[in-house]
Amino acid sequence: MRVIRVVAATAALVATTAGCSVYEDFTTSDFAQKDGDAIVVAASEAMLDVTSLRVTGQVRDGGEQYFVDLSMDRDDRCTGTIRVGGSHLDIRRIGNRAWLKGEAGAFNRLGGGSVPRQVLDRLSGSWVQLDGRTATRLCDFDALLATFEVVDFGQQGKAGKGRSKRDAVDGPVPASVVEETTIDGHKAVQLTASPGGAHDENTWVLSEAPHHVVRLESTATQDGGTLSFSEFDVDVEVEAPPRKDVIRP
Repeated sequence: MRVIRVVAATAALVATTAGCSVYEDFTTSDFAQKDGDAIVVAASEAMLDVTSLRVTGQVRDGGEQYFVDLSMDRDDRCTGTIRVGGSHLDIRRIGNRAWLKGEAGAFNRLGGGSVPRQVLDRLSGSWVQLDGRTATRLCDFDALLATFEVVDFGQQGKAGKGRSKRDAVDGPVPASVVEETTIDGHKAVQLTASPGGAHDENTWVLSEAPHHVVRLESTATQDGGTLSFSEFDVDVEVEAPPRKDVIRP
């Protein structure tokens, strides 16, 4: 019996190895067999049409690690949470106004650990309103996508602002196809590139149209991370906090 099991296992291994490339030819989508440039163009054009999305994952900024779960749109509405150092911050943004509410630990971490206790107590119990440039930099839809260089998401050249869709996708970093895989039940093509040769960036693009980017990964030490994208073109509903719960810095 042992001999039979060994022979069977060996036969299965040989069959799997020999048939692997043929099987992949039959199961790999036509989209995955395109070259990297064609996939980048398709993804770039698809993302130009996205009006909203949800982004989750972890990113680094200046060596600090943040975990994010944010829903945002191109009309500057945003809602969600950011976790830093084990503490949470809730975020809301409507246009040029934004509000933060979080645990004392998060504010203390962001403040370099020197925020007085009485200030922390007040901050953690209220929404802090941000206005102007500070608010517009929070949950910036286009700036977030611009941090990854493989696919041009049109943040500097949306159709209707003097450039066509084709113009808007010029100049992304050259990328090569790695493989086709499955993400959340959907086939996606993995691209890889090395902007400037300093680090690697991987992008996963849906095999079926619309060819949305569903995952980004960067190995950059200071500002890399991994982000997943979902809930494309879903309305982002945000309400301003009650005025009695808001303080201004």
